Amino acid sequence: MDEDEAEGFVIALLRTRGPLSTMEIEKSAAREGSRCPDQTVLFLAKLMQKGVIQGEVSIEKRGWVWRVPQAQTPPG
Repeated sequence: MDEDEAEGFVIALLRTRGPLSTMEIEKSAAREGSRCPDQTVLFLAKLMQKGVIQGEVSIEKRGWVWRVPQAQTPPG
């Protein structure tokens, strides 16, 4: 899958299933017969830099956990 398809896949997956670890995203992509264009964690880090997703280190899951940012509501 190309970068645009991979980005759409990751966003849809996170919206549907909620926060997921890097490994969980890799496994979901593999079940679909796909993989990220780069190493998964590097690709997810690029999406985080673009502001498309958020990520944080999880001691519980022993790695990064990724999520789609919550929509901001305007003040007032």
